Amino acid sequence: MLHQIVYRWDPDGLLGRRGVVPVATSLGRDEVFGWHTRTRLAEAVTVDYGDPACPASSMCLLDTPLGVALIRREFAPDAHQRLNNSAHVLVGPRDSIAPFDAIAWGSLATRAPGALDLDRIPPGYGLKPLADERLAEAFEIAAGDLHERARRLGDPLEVLTAAVLRRPRARVALLPATAEDATVLLWGLQHLLTALLPGPWTFSTFEVDDTAPDPKGAPRFVTLPRVPGTAPGTRARVDLTGNGEPFDAHRELARRMVKHYVGEGWAGFHRLLNTPTEVHTLPEATRVEAIRSRLDGLAPRPEPRARPREQPRRTSPDSPGSPGEPVEPPHEGTREMPRTPPTPTASATSSTAAPTAGPVDSNRAVVRCPYCLDLVRWDENDLYERDDRLRYERVDLSTVTDPVKRHDRMRATFMRCPNPTGDEEREHFLPTNYLIHEPPLVVGLIGDGLSGKTHLLAAMIAEIDAGGLRPYGVTHQPVDPAQHQDYLHNRVDPLQRGHMLATTVNHQGNLVQFADALLLRSGGRSRPIAFFDVSGEDLARGGREMQFLAAADAFVFVVDPVVAVDLPELRRLTGEAEDMPGTRRGDRTFAAVMDRLPRRAELLDQPVTVAVTKSDLIRFEPPVDAWLGSHAPRAGVVDPARVAAESRDVYSFLYAHDAAAWLSPFEEFRRCTMHFVSATGARDRDGRFPGGIRPRRVLEPVVAILAMCDMLDQAGSERVGV
Repeated sequence: MLHQIVYRWDPDGLLGRRGVVPVATSLGRDEVFGWHTRTRLAEAVTVDYGDPACPASSMCLLDTPLGVALIRREFAPDAHQRLNNSAHVLVGPRDSIAPFDAIAWGSLATRAPGALDLDRIPPGYGLKPLADERLAEAFEIAAGDLHERARRLGDPLEVLTAAVLRRPRARVALLPATAEDATVLLWGLQHLLTALLPGPWTFSTFEVDDTAPDPKGAPRFVTLPRVPGTAPGTRARVDLTGNGEPFDAHRELARRMVKHYVGEGWAGFHRLLNTPTEVHTLPEATRVEAIRSRLDGLAPRPEPRARPREQPRRTSPDSPGSPGEPVEPPHEGTREMPRTPPTPTASATSSTAAPTAGPVDSNRAVVRCPYCLDLVRWDENDLYERDDRLRYERVDLSTVTDPVKRHDRMRATFMRCPNPTGDEEREHFLPTNYLIHEPPLVVGLIGDGLSGKTHLLAAMIAEIDAGGLRPYGVTHQPVDPAQHQDYLHNRVDPLQRGHMLATTVNHQGNLVQFADALLLRSGGRSRPIAFFDVSGEDLARGGREMQFLAAADAFVFVVDPVVAVDLPELRRLTGEAEDMPGTRRGDRTFAAVMDRLPRRAELLDQPVTVAVTKSDLIRFEPPVDAWLGSHAPRAGVVDPARVAAESRDVYSFLYAHDAAAWLSPFEEFRRCTMHFVSATGARDRDGRFPGGIRPRRVLEPVVAILAMCDMLDQAGSERVGV
């Protein structure tokens, strides 16, 4: 938790002093007194009081002997048209406020999660602490916009980066710059050099002078609205216009770095940013050359082995084919243009139906039963309803002729699968809504036991149930209303109340049934979509109960970054810091599933997505930060180029962090998209999410699958995933 202090003008304040002083807080009096007198907090709040150049708001991050302090200052004329100063201050332990979170929270000003109306806060000690999650929430809201704005300030960012590379330990004054531009430039600089600079990484987006010697704990980067009239101070001043800045080796290196940042090559640039050697530790003579060599290492990765009679596929984010670069037309026989259309799956085939038992409606489409894999048609003479004890009871609807009553009864009925081959001893039933529309779309979630499949599916269903697909022209209703309500009650509702969900139960020896199924309607069409969430142990073992895999039309492969990605902060979560890069073999369920699928060609035909779940744990890592906080430019419109850009970034991120073993779905399936997602938006604490959950981009995999399965009435859908 972060404690709060509100500063504004008061004749005595909490400390009995006149001026811009603490007036409200969640701390005790002694603690407030300590922060106000033993740190630079008071000076940081009041340093620019009364200056006409003050912006509407600015922010400052301080590293002090008592911890870290994030200050958002507000400047406005008072009743006498004199400039008034107030501030909202968050304080906490040194590792409680990350620079990225600080920039995002401050940039949102009064729209920031947890922001206060400083003029209306009652004085006293009654403020409540602010939950840490509010800063993470601010990051998710602001990250995409800040990243895009930083990429538009390439020239000043290049000048600033060169200056910092030139003197990596120096305290820097930026001029001239507005507080808004400074915020964006500091965001970009943090991206480019956060892993390469010595700490602490502190800043102020508005100061009036840099000529006085910096007191201990002063911000490392400060922004000046104009050049001070006195002699140069102790800081390294950087003219962001570039005037007088040398064009040396550091500037040339900065130009290359910023080119990666603002261009399409950003996806692979994080391999340089995460280098363990900091710039300031390198000798001056070798510093530039060392970073340049790492930039040279961003050359395209070796291509995956070519398929027989196919051209090698491009997989490197820096290879030709990135948006904005001319590409040659795909050759026939490659992934981009298959030699022949994908062979229809059995669930979409109506001319090869096996004989079924009893009278059937020959006008109905043939459906493959996901439990016994037999092909069946709907039979009105073999319908059942479930009673209160979940037992199936035979029902005869032949006498129900009223269309309204008949529809209402039919929506809750089931047909007993006739299992024409007779090879399944277990009796099983299919919902009527599963059989009387277009052939169902069966989607399997694939991943190990702790990968986050269960939370991801619950977040997906919650978003769909809340109308998340409506912008795409897709509406829904339950296939089995009772089962859907059970899923909402047992999975969705607890998750939304902040409870962790139990892992999926083991189905060994039992009939595996879909977790939930929805009837989707789009462009005059109706098609059920059924989601199977099976335990990782079952998937890896691959017993007969997993035969639904052969009937699946699409898959979501779930990648757990805690296991897959080679980052020290993630290894600490598992206690496996001794696990060296390159020794991990990938998710065992991925190979087990792909080995089980019927293969008619070198590439499997089912469309798939790869979802890097728990992405909130790596939200500061590029390019995760840019995607996790981003939104599509046009709501409800699928942009194949944008989907391809994210897939390229995910591939590059996993490859760069020694997670190549988790890329097998991309190599084995003809159509594949890749996404950064987060089902909860935060880490749990003792089995709960105390700040609630904030799902991020959980519908992206679903939308991609619908596009690849021709379920969206939008031009360009056929290019998604190729």
